[in-house]
Amino acid sequence: MAFHPDITQSWNSPALIRRLSLTVLFIGLFATFSWAGNVLKIGSLLTNPALYQSKTVRVTGVVSDDPEVKRFKGWMNNAKKCVQFFTVKDETGSIRVAYEVSCSGAMDVLRKRDRVTMDARFERTAEGAGLLNVVEVLAKVANPSADSYH
Repeated sequence: MAFHPDITQSWNSPALIRRLSLTVLFIGLFATFSWAGNVLKIGSLLTNPALYQSKTVRVTGVVSDDPEVKRFKGWMNNAKKCVQFFTVKDETGSIRVAYEVSCSGAMDVLRKRDRVTMDARFERTAEGAGLLNVVEVLAKVANPSADSYH
């Protein structure tokens, strides 16, 4: 007589259920951040805005204008917030960017002709163009050489 283990007991194991639950959780987390892992061309964002709406994307380009810093004052806690607005350009297009910076220092401020790589949340604007809200600047090279996009 051959030995046949009860397969249903191994499938009901609490350890197996925990492992499967963790696997599903990790897959879900990695799927959420999948757009931010690869550098997207700005033209792709502008061509397919619905695909990237409210998603975090990674973009590399050159700051093509003189950034403008606007100060905002909160009415409840009187806190100051500064946001830098500028345009980033690559070989496929350009897009407006909003980047929250320190009101007191110039360490994180970007300048015209800086080459940046950033993770940003893409939002469609009423004009249909789009705006990137910076989550994090990953790399910044000040005033790159003449091979940058003009």
